[in-house]
Formats: sequence, C-alpha cells, structure tokens
Amino acid sequence: MSQNVEALLAEAQRRLQSGDAGSARALLQRAAHVDSPRAAVQLGIWELAGLGGPIDVAAAVNRLRTAAVLGDATACGLFAQLVAAGAGGLQRDFAEATSWLIRAAAAGNMRASMQLAMLVPADADHSGERLALAQAAAAAGEPIARAFVAQWPAVPVEPSLDWERVRARVRLPHQRPLPEAHLRSQAPRIAAWPGLFTRDECIYVALKGLPLLRPARVATSDGGSTVDPVRSNDAAKFGLLEADVVMQSLDVRVAAALGHPPENGEGFALLRYEPGQQYLPHCDWIDPQRPATRPDLDRWGQRIATCVVYLNEGFEAGATEFPLLGLGFRGGVGDALAWDNVRPDGTVDPLTVHAGRPPAGGVKFLLSKWTRDRSQAGHDL
Repeated sequence: MSQNVEALLAEAQRRLQSGDAGSARALLQRAAHVDSPRAAVQLGIWELAGLGGPIDVAAAVNRLRTAAVLGDATACGLFAQLVAAGAGGLQRDFAEATSWLIRAAAAGNMRASMQLAMLVPADADHSGERLALAQAAAAAGEPIARAFVAQWPAVPVEPSLDWERVRARVRLPHQRPLPEAHLRSQAPRIAAWPGLFTRDECIYVALKGLPLLRPARVATSDGGSTVDPVRSNDAAKFGLLEADVVMQSLDVRVAAALGHPPENGEGFALLRYEPGQQYLPHCDWIDPQRPATRPDLDRWGQRIATCVVYLNEGFEAGATEFPLLGLGFRGGVGDALAWDNVRPDGTVDPLTVHAGRPPAGGVKFLLSKWTRDRSQAGHDL
C-alpha cells in the first residue's frame, strides 16, 4: 500500500510540474484516502492554497487535524496555526495552538521550534530555552533560525529541552500590555504606537515575507488588480499557510491597538521599498460609487482602518505622508501608525489620502494591515 501511495505522490508531482495541477490534486485525493498522513498534509496544503482546484479551508482543517492526531510533525505545525487563526470553523484558541506547536516541535518540526523560540521572552531567566530552540532549528537548516542564532547572545543551554517548561514560559505577543498611543490627528483619527512590535518580531516577519515578495498591485476599474506605476514597491500577502502562530498573535495585538475585533482584519502584507520606489497618494477605503467594487463592498464590508508597522531602520526619508493634513510619520523599529479611513458616521474620509514616500537610500520594510467593518471569516482570497 505504501508503494502505491508513493507512486501516486510521485505522479502528482510530475503532473504538477507539467502544468496539470487539477489532475495532480485528484491523485493526491486518491493517496489521502488510503490513510497516508503525508498525502493528507500535501493535499491540505493544496486546499489552503487553492492549488489544482478551489480553496477549501474546512476540508484542509479536517484533513490536517486527522494527520496531526496521528502525530505527523508537519500537520501538527500547520494545524497549530489554523487553530490560532480560528480558520475553517475552528475556535481561535492560542492555548490549544501552543500545545500543537509544542507537539510539532517535539516531533521534529523545526519551524515550530523557531516559533516557540520567538514566543519565549528574551530575558535572563528564559534566554537558555530560547536559544536552544533556535539552535535546534538552525542545526536542521531552518533559515530564519540561522539568522537569529547568529545575532542572539551565546548563553548556556540545557542538553535537552523540557517541553513542559517551554510551555510554561511561552508568552504570546498579544498578551503584552500595549504601549500608550500618541494621537497625531483628531479628524481623521491618526495615532502612533511606539514599540508595538519588538525588534526580533520585526526581523522575524520580514524574513518570513522575503521569499513571497512580488511587484505590488493596485485595484483596476473592473474590480481586478494590476501592476501600475502609481505603486512601484514590492508586496507579499500572508495567507493561512504563511501566517503562523507568532504572526496570528501579532495580528491580535494590532487589532487591540486599533480597537477592532481581530476577525475583522485582512491578512498582513509585507511591503518593501527600494530607493526610489513609492506608493503615490491614494486612499485605502473602497469607493462605494464604483460599480466594479460594489460586490466586494457588499460582501466583505468597508476598509475602515489601516495600520502600518515600521520593521527596520537604516534608510533615509521614506515617511508615510498625509498631504492634505500636512502630516508625516517615519517610525523607528517596531513603531506603528494607524488611522481611520472613514468618519464616525461610516462615510469614507477623503482627508485620509496618504502616500508611501520613497527611501532616498537603504531599503524600507513595513507590515501593513487593513481592517473592515465586519468579520472576514471565509475571505480566503
């Protein structure tokens, strides 16, 4: 039976490479039906990504949960982030997500180990476990772990990890108190949060997003999107496959700063601006007068608020500017700027027109977040 599964998986890979993703997915479904955790995990990933067929989050959740219960390390890690996201009808539960993350790491999932390293506080009492988790992941070739091991101070580590002690020391980003908001404008409301993210969190999300970066797109009059000179930077969207437990907790932290329910937020986007790249003045709200965007507006609601987090330093200029207000903001590492895109009565606010100004030197990285006026559960595109 295992040979048949391996043959099906090999043929599915061959068909995918030849461009026939639909029949490749059908072969994965056949392999998954013979109780192969490996096939189930692969199919679950394809269902989350919409590869070879439509996105089917509910099916992926059930498939990955079954494989996780059987002890598959990859499935445990993926199911952890689905629980943290509350995806596919799951209840969002970070305690359960942490348990699955620990199970994944204990079974050899090095991405899970690195996530746990990020979730253990960086203080003298916990730095040994933190470094040991990152070192284990780095030794297995996990690239983000290698980057952190190279920069974190060397401290004594235990020869083996005590997973219950790791569990007790996990502290999620959204559990930290929020910094005090600094109001920059009353109408429209614009506020800054110094140090909303830690330096390590900024590095982590930037490294996760780097391989996903593509030329940024803007909305078109027919409701689609295209690359346009108005926006010359690069962008990467974090979907359910990319937004792990660390990022889901950061998502809840941003929602708390904005004062909106986490489930109303769209996924994070990483933005990269090379010297000279910019996003010319624009608004983030969806134009209610455009027929092409009306279906999206009616189904998923208005983008009522925006948050951007500055992830790095070492670049010149590159402010976020509001030209009609004479206001500009250039944050330090981990500083956030957020604003309301609509007035208190819910109508769009033209004064929120803003621009991402180009860096004159160096590269600027931001993490961007849009929040709508209703739940985005099921908004998987």
